[in-house]
Amino acid sequence: MVRSVEPLHLNSKNQFNKKLWKIDREIRQLITKCQMPSDFIELEFKTNPSFFSALNFHGHSHDLTLIRPHKFDCLAGLGIRSIRKAYLNGKPEQIGYLHHLRLLPEIRNSLYLVRGYRVIRDFFQQNPAKVTLTSILADNKHAIKTLEKKQTNKFMPTYTRVSRYLTSLIPLRGPGKRWPFKYRSPEFSHLFKARLLEESDISNLIKLFQHAGKQNDGLPFFKTDDLKNSKGLLQGLKVRDFVGLFANNELIAAGAIWNQQPWKQIIVNKLHPLLKFITRLWNLGQNIWQKCPVPNAGEQVNSILLDPWVIKPGYEKKAMPELLYYLVKQAQRKNADFAAIGIAEKHPAFSQVNTVFSLPYWSIIYQVHWPDSEIYDFSQNIPYLANLGTL
Repeated sequence: MVRSVEPLHLNSKNQFNKKLWKIDREIRQLITKCQMPSDFIELEFKTNPSFFSALNFHGHSHDLTLIRPHKFDCLAGLGIRSIRKAYLNGKPEQIGYLHHLRLLPEIRNSLYLVRGYRVIRDFFQQNPAKVTLTSILADNKHAIKTLEKKQTNKFMPTYTRVSRYLTSLIPLRGPGKRWPFKYRSPEFSHLFKARLLEESDISNLIKLFQHAGKQNDGLPFFKTDDLKNSKGLLQGLKVRDFVGLFANNELIAAGAIWNQQPWKQIIVNKLHPLLKFITRLWNLGQNIWQKCPVPNAGEQVNSILLDPWVIKPGYEKKAMPELLYYLVKQAQRKNADFAAIGIAEKHPAFSQVNTVFSLPYWSIIYQVHWPDSEIYDFSQNIPYLANLGTL
């Protein structure tokens, strides 16, 4: 008998076969069918050529819940819990990230939601993590209302808010040489020395993450091999993609310019009429301030991530404006149209992100737990929470 809700475990040691390639294709088709509508700008998130290759950004192991009702000839539902290492209470811990929760409209009001969560709960019990997080777009009011509703079914988890999370989308092309910086002369002039990192800086970069991890909950944990091999969590990223800030030869801040487009693509499906008008108006003057970075419907967003980033505790407000300045300058040299940086609303450097013109993209970070699972207190340390490259 074929199970309608099937668990699947993947890790870096899995060898692809025909079955996995079939599931990979089905997942990409399901994601296309389950895009979230938006009145202002509707985006489609793709993971070509392989969804499972893009999973590397989320963690080193993955528990999938696949829902195939008997009357369906396709995958109708999905849920994934990925495991990775991050700092909690000053120590590297296994943390979970719940993502890609998708159900076709035909089964959203059925028992398949509960049956799917039963499988996810089994994952929590069989391979417990210190904490499991998830992120929901702040515009997705229906999902937020559903998730925050008090649950009476023991198989449904509780979603507890941790923080709002800002993704700043920074247009890299615009009017004037100063664009996208708001201020004519940076306030941080000559506070630090900046340069691209080299292989010889890897040990100091690891030490900086370790030092910051003592006070930053959710800061990613990396090993030397992660930065040397450009695989796994950091696939496609080299240490030479990091900008470092130095004070008296000490590395006090660093951030990467990370292109994930070979694995993850963002396509514009629909633009609001007002945004269409602004785009046309912008392009009328493109000889003066370059072509509008917002693509037309059907085109891919040429974006790059300013991620992961780390700042020595105590330097957040001083270092973030300068770090962001050099990251944006480096991203412009990569010929990207947009750069994106993510930061938790309660982080000390949060207000410093406003030194550039950007489009705000809000999410809500939740902690997911059942009555018999541990709840972590995020109020004790700085809430770094997540690096944008894993969301």
